[in-house]
Amino acid sequence: MRTEVSMVLIISALFLLASFGTENFLTEYNLTNILKQCSIIGVISIAQTFIIITGNIDISCGAVVGMSTLLVAMGQAKWGMGIFGSIVLAIVVAVVCGLFNATLIHNFNVPAFVATLGSQTILRGLIKVISNGGTVSGIKRSFTEFASTNFVFLPKLAIVWFLIALVCFLILKYTVFGRNLFVLGSGEEVAKLNGISIFKTKFGVYAFAGLLYGIAGVMLCARINSAIPTAGEAYETNAIAASVLGGASMSGGAGSVLGTLLGTVLIILIDNIGTQFGIGAFVMQVVTGCVIVAAIVIDQLKKKNKR
Repeated sequence: MRTEVSMVLIISALFLLASFGTENFLTEYNLTNILKQCSIIGVISIAQTFIIITGNIDISCGAVVGMSTLLVAMGQAKWGMGIFGSIVLAIVVAVVCGLFNATLIHNFNVPAFVATLGSQTILRGLIKVISNGGTVSGIKRSFTEFASTNFVFLPKLAIVWFLIALVCFLILKYTVFGRNLFVLGSGEEVAKLNGISIFKTKFGVYAFAGLLYGIAGVMLCARINSAIPTAGEAYETNAIAASVLGGASMSGGAGSVLGTLLGTVLIILIDNIGTQFGIGAFVMQVVTGCVIVAAIVIDQLKKKNKR
């Protein structure tokens, strides 16, 4: 809880700084844009948090999102599929990608970083092959309208994010599957002694993460009204950063949905405020990298102090 409180204080301070220091930060357009950005990264970050809690990582998340975005667009624009069919296709393929990662990690003992890095490379290549390296447009208007409209005053994308966050919070806190993730993060031997199936837990968490990546890909496609070969690039960096900033430990066994939600807001807020103050994109990349490194160092110091 201390992490969440600290995050709220930091976000509040940045919010006040931008509100009084810039002209356009508090505009409806900018705040809506922040929420829409948070929504997609937020869903991916929650999935990443589930995996990090187990002591693993997923570098392929951005590529899976990119593939899902492409399949939704291709399904509607090129393959004559309806909206529902293209969404199902994108999500199913994303889940299969998750299962593929789990197979490499569990069955072939490939380190998670290496396995998912390999998956990322494969998927990026496939995206370029399927799209022929070009932008796919011609998506149904009724599909993209969802991402451009609000419910009362909240963007519909943000509502999807909040609902997913609520469901994932309940899964982590009140289900056997959620508790098993934390036990597995404490060590495989500990999990075995507690009668937990390593196979089911690893495959379950990567499949569930794939499901969330697929949903995020659908959201991204609706938002940008197209699919581009670079869709989802660098999302893995933001997702890992949001998870760690929110209290997830890279060594496993710790993490929360609320913390990840706040971490997502902080990451997007830093980028947006940098733009509002006219700071260059390259400089902001350095700043974001420093924030990530600081979060990881703090995580390691906490781990060291507990010993």
